[in-house]
Amino acid sequence: MCGSTVNAAGEERKKRSKALDFLLLLVASLCVAATIPAAFFVAKKHHINPGWMFGAFAAVLFFPVVGWGYRSKFRSAAFLAFFLSWTLVHAAVFVLVLDYLGLFYYPPIVVVELWIGYMIAIWQFGPPPDRGIR
Repeated sequence: MCGSTVNAAGEERKKRSKALDFLLLLVASLCVAATIPAAFFVAKKHHINPGWMFGAFAAVLFFPVVGWGYRSKFRSAAFLAFFLSWTLVHAAVFVLVLDYLGLFYYPPIVVVELWIGYMIAIWQFGPPPDRGIR
């Protein structure tokens, strides 16, 4: 049993080496690091405002940061519609506040926006089922 683990289905599996895990993590991080400049390059080539790119990245980062605690509720169509709406509001707040007010005003405004979003989520769908990443 040394060098093996039991998965959730009760099957015994061989452990991967730490070197392979490190290599996979390195490749994933390089892919993520290459995606951002590539997206801005494509946006510049097609004459897309960089503000749209910043808004898109704010929306993409919103999913793992805020959605992690509610990941079991994504099976519900109502919650999915709410979360997509909240993501669009968050991206719009991100772009508009940074564009018109500046970075100084962003933290307090985003705290209020996230507080309102969480209060609506808790009111409509209950508290997050777990306490996040363990």
